[in-house]
Amino acid sequence: MNEPLAGASTERRLLASTLAAYGSQLGRVAIRAAADLALARLILPAGHGLFDLALGIVVVAGIFRDLGLPYQLVRDERPSYGAACVWIASSSLLLTAALALGAPLFAPLDPGLPAVLRLYSLFVLLDGLAVVPKVFFERRLEVGRLVGPEILRGLAFAAVGIALAAQGWGVWALVWGQLASGALFAALLWWRAWGRMPLAREPGRALALVRRSVLLFAIALLALPVPYVARFVLGAFGGGAYVVGQYGKARDWGFRLQELVLPAVARVLYPALVEYRGDRPRYLGAYRYGTVSILALETLAAYFLFFNAELVLLRILIGENWRPAVPLLRILCFVPLTDPYSRLGGELLKVEGEDRAWLAVVALNLVSLVAFGALLTSALGARGMAWANYLLLGNLLMAWRVRRACGPIFWRLTGDLLLVYLLPLPLFLAAAWAFPDGSWARLGASAAAAAIAGVVLAARFAGPLRRLFRGPAAAAEGA
Repeated sequence: MNEPLAGASTERRLLASTLAAYGSQLGRVAIRAAADLALARLILPAGHGLFDLALGIVVVAGIFRDLGLPYQLVRDERPSYGAACVWIASSSLLLTAALALGAPLFAPLDPGLPAVLRLYSLFVLLDGLAVVPKVFFERRLEVGRLVGPEILRGLAFAAVGIALAAQGWGVWALVWGQLASGALFAALLWWRAWGRMPLAREPGRALALVRRSVLLFAIALLALPVPYVARFVLGAFGGGAYVVGQYGKARDWGFRLQELVLPAVARVLYPALVEYRGDRPRYLGAYRYGTVSILALETLAAYFLFFNAELVLLRILIGENWRPAVPLLRILCFVPLTDPYSRLGGELLKVEGEDRAWLAVVALNLVSLVAFGALLTSALGARGMAWANYLLLGNLLMAWRVRRACGPIFWRLTGDLLLVYLLPLPLFLAAAWAFPDGSWARLGASAAAAAIAGVVLAARFAGPLRRLFRGPAAAAEGA
């Protein structure tokens, strides 16, 4: 079981961690967005595409480094932080060396990729050093202790990256920014966790944890690299780093709000669901209203971006170099709305012990994206890759498994989501009808539409959320 803080109920820790997670994510996304704006104007699209390819490879290497251990530590009855530290540190060193030596193998994606990858492989080690102390605080629902380090990590990347990009370093500015921020983040987390996180030596315990996390590793291996797999397909079929850069920037901005909301909720919801396993009303209520809160914000962002894509992306954000990204953004901005049950469905299935079901979901999604992506990219270019994101068959399986887990709550959640999707639409259509595309007047009217719809949705769901945070009796009444 999670180690509760003295004198603090699960509800209080959940609320405090939720607010801290949102605060941290908001700060990080704001810093990242500001840095992205500057770097998009200082570095050409091909440089961003080259970095995207290297980042995808490093992300996959990080999954092999962790082998599912971070997820297992959260739900394990006896978390062994010391054993996990030894395992992840050792695997980080081995994978960093292997990636640096094997960098030439990735030259077919882009001739400049091996040189970038040789240096960027160090991020596998630096990021690995931060894994266990981060899990320690998240498992205890003490996300507030991560806020400062996470904000400083974002600032370090922005400062180093922009300073070097202004001097003409190109893609290397992005690489050195990531390395500097990763080193700072790891150092800050260990400083905060030292003396509090138990690091007892337990011979053989690391292998036991790895054996129990095999399915979690497979899930992570198939799920986490999905955004980067699309870039690999484009690199192979769509014209190199320039096209990858345009697609990557469109996806980044189309999913920007998802990056803000989903990690903030998921990092808190998983350990909370572990504690709520014996209390079904709070358990299902946390999943239901966590999903609704994510989709409500994503829906407003999708409508706003769709009706104002050119003005927002080119004139406000990143400039004329990125004009090919505009139609891609209009396609991709609605993708987050196509898999509502998957938003937190993975956390739900993990707690239910349905690792195999979740593995099947992510495997189907990955196969679908690669197959449809290769087919449509060959025919339509980058737009085909964007449309392939709507054809992920695993999302259908996830909806079915969530329905089984939630029972009648599933249909209430579906009704909530229909309200979230449909309520803002007339307001945005009215703004689009009244004002021409690309005008500041439409932008203002769209902002007003989002505000009105947001207020109505907040009023609708404020009561159930308050009951959830007030505790068992209130949650049972709401259910």
